[in-house]
Amino acid sequence: MINIAKRIFAFLFLVSVISLSAFSQNTYKIRIGSVIPPDSPWEEGINEYIKKVESKAGGQITFKKYLGGQLGGEVEMIKSIAMGSLEAGAFSTAAIAEALGIPELETLELPFLFESDQEADYVMDNLFETISKYFEEKGVVLIMWGTNGWRSFGTKNKAITSPNDLKGLKMRSQESDVYINFYKTMGATAVPMATPDVLMALKTGMVDGYDQTPVFSLSTGWINTVKYYTVTKHIYQPGAVIISKKFFDKLPENLKEAVAIKTDRLALQNKSRNAVRTEDAAVLSSFPDLGITVTNLTKAQRDEFKKASEPVYKALEKKIGSHIIKLVRDKIKEYKEGKK
Repeated sequence: MINIAKRIFAFLFLVSVISLSAFSQNTYKIRIGSVIPPDSPWEEGINEYIKKVESKAGGQITFKKYLGGQLGGEVEMIKSIAMGSLEAGAFSTAAIAEALGIPELETLELPFLFESDQEADYVMDNLFETISKYFEEKGVVLIMWGTNGWRSFGTKNKAITSPNDLKGLKMRSQESDVYINFYKTMGATAVPMATPDVLMALKTGMVDGYDQTPVFSLSTGWINTVKYYTVTKHIYQPGAVIISKKFFDKLPENLKEAVAIKTDRLALQNKSRNAVRTEDAAVLSSFPDLGITVTNLTKAQRDEFKKASEPVYKALEKKIGSHIIKLVRDKIKEYKEGKK
C-alpha cells in the first residue's frame, strides 16, 4: 500500500514538473505587416519564412499577417517597427532607406545599376553582413533579402520609349530620393505617394502613370488603369524582411536563432526570388490579353535612358556616400570577372 502511494506521489510530482516547465515557456506573437498583395508570390515567401521559424521555435512563436497595406504605407510601418510598436514586416529597400534614414541603402536602387538578376543577387548576398549593420543602428534587424523585381513604366496615354516621353507627365513616385530625382532628371513631375493611395490616384487622374513590376501592377489593380506598359527595367528593387530590434533583443537565445534563420537564409531567399521572377514573366506575357500595349525597348533605347540617368548618381552621391557606391560597383565587377 505504501509502495503504491509512493508511486502515485512520484507520478503526480513528475506531471507537475512537466506542466510547470511547459507553462514557464513564454510564447511570442509576431505581427508582420507589408503592402505586398495577398495571394502573391511575395506572400508565398513570407509563408515559407513563417513556417520555418514556427517549426524551429517549437510552438513558442506564432505569426499574424497584415498584408495589402492594412497597417498603412511602408514608411509608416517601418517606423513602427523601429519604435517597437510593430514586430516585423517585409518592405522595399527604398522605403526602409527613407523611413530609417539609411542613405547608403539607396545605392541598391540607383537606375541601371544592375544588368541581371544574378548580378543583383551576388551583390546583395555578399554584402548582407555589411548592410545589416546599418539596419541595427536604426533599431531593426535584417532577416533576409527578397525581391520586388525590375520596375518598368505603366502609363495612360502613350508608351515611354525615350526620356523625352516622360517630360511633363505626373508620375507616381515611391517616397524615396532616388525615385524623385530620377523623375526630375527625366523632366517628369514626381508625385510621392504611399502604395495604398496609388490606385485611387490613377483612377482620378491625379497621376499619369507609375513604375512598378508586372506582378505588383496586376496584384494591386494598377495595370487596369493604364493602356501602355513599357519594359524599361530601369530600376532593380530588392526587398527585405525585418524585425524590431527591441522585440528581437527580448527573445531568449533559442528563439533569436529561430527568428534569424541564419542557416536557412540563402535557401529561403532564393526560393522567394525565383517564385517572384517566374510569376513576373508569366504576368507580363498576359498583359496583351488585358488590352495593354506592351513595348520592349531596344538596346539603343535602353542605353539612351541609362545615359540620361547619370545625373541621378551625381545628385545623390553626397547624400549616399561615394564609399558605398564604390563598394557595390566593386562587387559588380567581382561578379563579372568571376563569370569570365
